[in-house]
Amino acid sequence: MADVKAESPYSQRDLGCAVKLSALLGWVGVIGVPLFASLSREALDVDSVFLVFWYALFGLPISFFICWLLVKPFLRFMMRRRINYIRAAIWGAGIAVNLIAIRLTFRFFRSWLMSQDPKSTSSYGDGTDTISINGVYTDYGWWVFAKNSLNFVAICILSALVVRLIIGPGSSATNTEAKL
Repeated sequence: MADVKAESPYSQRDLGCAVKLSALLGWVGVIGVPLFASLSREALDVDSVFLVFWYALFGLPISFFICWLLVKPFLRFMMRRRINYIRAAIWGAGIAVNLIAIRLTFRFFRSWLMSQDPKSTSSYGDGTDTISINGVYTDYGWWVFAKNSLNFVAICILSALVVRLIIGPGSSATNTEAKL
């Protein structure tokens, strides 16, 4: 029986590179872009550079861990065939929607746990409006969640397109590298 991985247009090295690029581009999109946008409005000082250092020190390992754990299976499945830009954009959006669904599932579970204790109350807001009360989103909270989710989908689509640009379309011939 033929090995399926040997017939893939992408090597394991390509898969690893795609996961690492996804993690790095995801971090830049989620943390880097808003951070540098706020820094462009204010003067760059030592505290701002120190803040970037801490975001990178803690954010990058989290980004790499999440990508190796959650994004790699999607990329492995996707990279069984050659990828064009449209397919990359669709898969980028699909991966983002799945990650959002996982986040929403955890949110509902946490809300359910909070509802089981009638003595506990909480309210969470962003300084302007209340986002959630006792773990349940308010209308404003759902709006913030939807806005953040759409931004995340856009970041994932852009990241997928950049990864496709760097990795390439894959080889049309089967991979004949020696297995070590």
